[in-house]
Amino acid sequence: MIVYEQAAFDAVAIGASAGGVTALQTVVGALPARFPAAVFVVQHLDPRHKSLLADLLGRHARVAVKEAVNGERIQPGTVYIAQPDTHLLVASGHISLTSSELVHFTRPSVDLLFESVAAAYRDRAIGVILTGSGLDGATGIRAIKEQG
Repeated sequence: MIVYEQAAFDAVAIGASAGGVTALQTVVGALPARFPAAVFVVQHLDPRHKSLLADLLGRHARVAVKEAVNGERIQPGTVYIAQPDTHLLVASGHISLTSSELVHFTRPSVDLLFESVAAAYRDRAIGVILTGSGLDGATGIRAIKEQG
């Protein structure tokens, strides 16, 4: 069993556009092995192709990196990657995936992830927009700020 230090936050939500792979590699690669929070990543990718992002980020990470699975229990020290063409949400300590309508012409949506993280973790959440495209993420980052 891994013991995590108590931190001021339990969740980190990260949004990135298609050009954000290098920034994501830098951030995820810098996380310590006993990182005390769950990390959720939405990146705008072509929905017609299988994403290799989890494999790419996991190569040099000291934390677990995986594609998010619907209904999965959220664990600290794990980076959860949104699947292509699927919204990633969190609620009651679990992952929730949905193929509901596009938000700001995209799915997965940074806004939907950030809003669900704000609701679930309140003042124990951090939101990070690494790179952006359009307005996706603006409403969600505001929701996280308002909670904490």
